[in-house]
Amino acid sequence: MKPISMMDWDIIEARVSKACERHQFRRKTLGFLAIVIDQIFPGHDDQLQEIMTDGPDDRGVDAIHIVEGPSSAEVFIFQSKYRESLANCHKTINDAEVLKVSLFLTELFDKADTLASSGNFRLHEAVGRIWELHDKGKICRYRVIFCSNGVGFSTTAQGIIDSVKASHSSVFFECYTGHDVVQAMAIEGRDSEDGQLQVISKEILERSDGDIRGAIASVDAQSFVDLITADDGETIKRHLFDDNLRVFLGAKGGYNQSIISTATSGDSYLFWYLNNGVTITCKSFSYNKGHTNPKLVFKEFQIVNGAQTSHSLVEAARTNPEALANVVVMVRMYATDRADIAERVAVATNSQARIQSRDLMSNHDALKKLELAFKERGYFFERKKNMHSDKPEKKRIDALKLGQIILSYELREPDKAKTESDSIFDFRFHQIFNISRSIDELIRLYQLYEVIEEKRDAYQANFASSLESDHEHQYLIYGHWYVLFACKLLHVKSQKAQLPVEEEARSLVEEAIRRVAVACNQQKAVAHYQMFRSSRTKERILGEISDKQIDFFELLVNS
Repeated sequence: MKPISMMDWDIIEARVSKACERHQFRRKTLGFLAIVIDQIFPGHDDQLQEIMTDGPDDRGVDAIHIVEGPSSAEVFIFQSKYRESLANCHKTINDAEVLKVSLFLTELFDKADTLASSGNFRLHEAVGRIWELHDKGKICRYRVIFCSNGVGFSTTAQGIIDSVKASHSSVFFECYTGHDVVQAMAIEGRDSEDGQLQVISKEILERSDGDIRGAIASVDAQSFVDLITADDGETIKRHLFDDNLRVFLGAKGGYNQSIISTATSGDSYLFWYLNNGVTITCKSFSYNKGHTNPKLVFKEFQIVNGAQTSHSLVEAARTNPEALANVVVMVRMYATDRADIAERVAVATNSQARIQSRDLMSNHDALKKLELAFKERGYFFERKKNMHSDKPEKKRIDALKLGQIILSYELREPDKAKTESDSIFDFRFHQIFNISRSIDELIRLYQLYEVIEEKRDAYQANFASSLESDHEHQYLIYGHWYVLFACKLLHVKSQKAQLPVEEEARSLVEEAIRRVAVACNQQKAVAHYQMFRSSRTKERILGEISDKQIDFFELLVNS
């Protein structure tokens, strides 16, 4: 792999510096890691401080993110290596760095006492949660992602990786490079790739309607896997997928055991009949109509639907390379130069799967009115993620973040702000984005949350990687939404008409942190990730602040 160019270096360096400033990171490798995590898991800014494990006794692991499903879980393990000069970007990820992570995996799978007594607080919490998943009988898959603006793995490092994969079929590795980072930043990079698929026999049907041309084809499954994977045959090219589909691939794992089972079973020929296939938009496509088994060639394509199918086929090919011999995939392809038609195809084909709820609601009148109202006050409301990326960070208000704030503060459900954030653009939408709310009140509320986030970042920068301390701010890492909930209770108790700002807001936050600490100190034996998923913690905070006063509960009901 070639090193990144000077232009790529400038782009990444600017973004890394910005991330370090925003999150108070002292090392650029963490800023780079934050960018990668945001690209793989968009909308997880509030979880960044939980995910990162970098620090003393981190076993070479800089972050762990766990995505838990009903019967399985996806565990993403990150190591970040940032070259702080362009001259060093030719360097590889060496064997020592890979060996650290492989030894961590060995300790993890062996439930080693040395790992159980780790002095790194967030690593300790993450390991405890993984072991808990195993105890529940959940199948865990591990994706180890090495983030680097260098040129990938050294030969010896790749040898260690191959050895680990041979021993652990549930583990596979990926290198997320500077090229990947820049490509994910630029829409042009995602749209410009060409490709081809192997059609089975002459099974292709075509039609044309002026400014759009379409085809439905039966294609060889292995040719589709080759299309969407890197040279290693395992790493999916995320840039080929629409943003929200990429979230689905990364955040949810994308596996569907029934799809994998069908593809690898004795009657895998039924795959075409049992699966909805994939949908591709492109600028143009062509094939030789006179040939049996023609190649379908297309320009500047994106896969706008079928992420679960795509990921599951790659998993099937990885576990059993011969599995796809008899698998045929249905592909729908639409060629058009009109961006509006391509967008409508993407929305229409994805709306059934409900994996684009935020984008599907982004043009709702309630959000458009909020955008206009915030603009009048000098703020930029982002109905779509990063739609105002060129504006000052302090003046941007993200729709998802605002929804979580309202859910925690006004609706008093901090336990749902994290675990049920998908509901914000679903069944809770009209409850949360109530346009009758005062825009000035929302701005004050958003500024109050920013104080909490600032204190959370400051604690992380100084203390968070060490073992659980006596510092009251320790609860900000996993419990920041509960601190905002406590602010609500304290504000109601004060009976003041408006939320405080500036120094008074900081005083309110400090008092809320103190009260949360008192309530949580009663649960010393409980892991933080468990504590702040429980409604009992909310009840303890309520009891601590209310002092069981009847008049307070009446005030709360009427607030």
